[in-house]
Amino acid sequence: MNYLKRIGRLVAICICAVCVGIIPITAHAMEVSDKQIQPRMDYISSYGTELTISDSGEASVTGFVRGKKGVTNAYVKVTLQKKVSGSWVYVQSWESSGSGRNATIAETYSVSRGTYRVVALIKAGTESKSPISAERTY
Repeated sequence: MNYLKRIGRLVAICICAVCVGIIPITAHAMEVSDKQIQPRMDYISSYGTELTISDSGEASVTGFVRGKKGVTNAYVKVTLQKKVSGSWVYVQSWESSGSGRNATIAETYSVSRGTYRVVALIKAGTESKSPISAERTY
């Protein structure tokens, strides 16, 4: 009788092992956009910089930072750069700081033909970011 119980258990284990091996197990990974992956910021709520150039060569340069509640100092510096022989060269910069939690810059500048970008330095509290705008060609 003991012998039959052992054989029955062995057969049951073998059947379970075969079933587990036969049943396909699949896993699917969800694609994640780069925009969804961002480090957590303690002091900065949002920030950014942008460059547009009109048909007449007027560059509009903007930069901003929005600090989270409790931030008492915000700072933005934007630097307009031109690509010359493959390297980025300083053209003009502007800065704004405030005793509040927000800082914004919106300036215009007449540019000559070429490719430009804006590099920003943004600070709120003890946190800083350095976004770069898209390149624009005039």
